[in-house]
Parts: sequence; structure tokens; C-alpha cells
Amino acid sequence: MQHLVFDFFKLCGLKPLEIRKGVWQVKVDDALMKELDGWRSQGRLLQFTFDQRSAEIYGADLICPGSYRLNSILQVIRKQGILSHAHIPLHHFHEPSIRKKILAKSGSTGRAYVVSCSLQFAQYLQLELLAEARGLQKKESIHTVVVDLSTGSIFKYAFPFHLLEPGGAAQHKVRPRKCSYKQAFINAAAYLHELFAQQDQGWAKEAQEKLAMEEGKLHEFFKGRLGSEEYEIKKKELHKRLAPALRINALRGAILFVPLFRYGLVVVSPGGKETSRLISYDPIGNMYLPELD
Repeated sequence: MQHLVFDFFKLCGLKPLEIRKGVWQVKVDDALMKELDGWRSQGRLLQFTFDQRSAEIYGADLICPGSYRLNSILQVIRKQGILSHAHIPLHHFHEPSIRKKILAKSGSTGRAYVVSCSLQFAQYLQLELLAEARGLQKKESIHTVVVDLSTGSIFKYAFPFHLLEPGGAAQHKVRPRKCSYKQAFINAAAYLHELFAQQDQGWAKEAQEKLAMEEGKLHEFFKGRLGSEEYEIKKKELHKRLAPALRINALRGAILFVPLFRYGLVVVSPGGKETSRLISYDPIGNMYLPELD
């Protein structure tokens, strides 16, 4: 929590000073105070602490789970970075090992030679998704789903987020995506639906049973008037309130750029025939990508 607070001020170009043990002070301008405390607020010296006793003694803002000041900072953070960029630097990969792997695969029935080597960046879309399972009660959960924008497939292994660094890649080095962002979200939502379908469906069954019972009461109440507009309105309201549903919303996303090794090869068959090939290898997904049209 303390790291989050100090990183927040650092990104705002501010450096809090510890004016007494456990109490910090920072000069906040009008714009940031309006973001934190509303449009009537003005710039001021903001004092804060993470200790309850220090807050009481010195009148500093207490920052702790559930506190007003922590929540106000989190609200500002949530407004930022709806779609951000990050990349995995090239130095995390050993190109000679990758080249050896490519040659071994391509030369399995002959000899293969590398005649050219270039670097591109593959694109992935990381989505933070809020899943809301609504039955008689509402249950919310947040899921991180990564979609490969070259294929539209869901990355089902542990993505190495610890290797990411801020910023994107030079546009001329980025492999064009074949999957749109809209389709990527659809694929990610379908993946979550599939995960939920494999879990216990008791919550949906309970809601369905309750809905059936209430529909029976409604049917009895409107007996003889089932074709009326009022009955249809009440029935729709009942379904809206009780029908089990899984809603998925995107909270934020990030475009992740991963080095993609592209090799031009000459493959010589046992009979001496030479064939030129282009191979693009994604070391994160451990897969070979087809050449784009």
C-alpha cells in the first residue's frame, strides 16, 4: 500500500517529505486536489500518515485500507491507463538458441540455412475483465485474460508479466494484427463463459427455480388477462430481476509487444532441390506464425 501511494505521487511529479517520523507532507496543486477531493477543492499542503496514532496526534490524513484518502487516490488511479502499452525487451531472449531450434525443425528432412534474420513484435491484448454472476445474489470476480492478436486465441499459460517494461514498439516493426480488439474481447468473454460453465451451477439453478415460482404466482394473479400489456410488462420486470445471468465487462486493457523472430531460410532436400521459406517464431507462445498475405 505504501509503495502504491509513493508511486502515485512520483508519477504525478511530486516527492513527499517526511516532516516527522511516519508523517509526510507534499504540495498538491489545484488540478490534482480537484481530482482527489472534488471540483471545489484547491491546492494545499497535504499531510498523510499510515499510522492511526500519528493521524490523531498531528491531524494528518490516515492512509489505510478503507480510509477516505486511500480511496480517493485509488479513484484517480482507476481513471488512468484504460488502455496502456508494454513490451518485453529483446535481451530476455537468446537468439542463437532460437536460430538453432528453427534450423532443427526446418532441416528435419534435409539441410537448412539462414539467409536473413529480422525482428518484429507480435501483439497481445491483456484484458482485465469483471465477471458478474447474478442469481439470487450477485457475485463479482476479476479475471486477467490475454489474447494473441495474431490468431485470436486465448493465451492459456502463465504470461511472463514480470518481463514487461513500459512503452510500446516502433510501429514499422509491429506485426499487423489479424484479430480486431472487438473480436479479442468476444473471444475473451467466451473463454470466461466456458470457465463458468465448468463450475458449480447451483447459483443459476436456485435463481431459475425462484423465477419459475414467481412466474407461477404472476400467472395466477393475471388469470384471464394473460394477453394484457400489463402482464407482459410485469413478466419482463420479473425476468430482469430474477433470471440468472453472467455479465462480463472490460475494466482496462494493455497492448503487449513481444519480440518475434523472422527468418529467411533455404531448405535443401536430400535430392538437392532448394526451397526458400519464411518462418516467424513467437518465443512467448512457443509457436510458428503463418506469413501474412
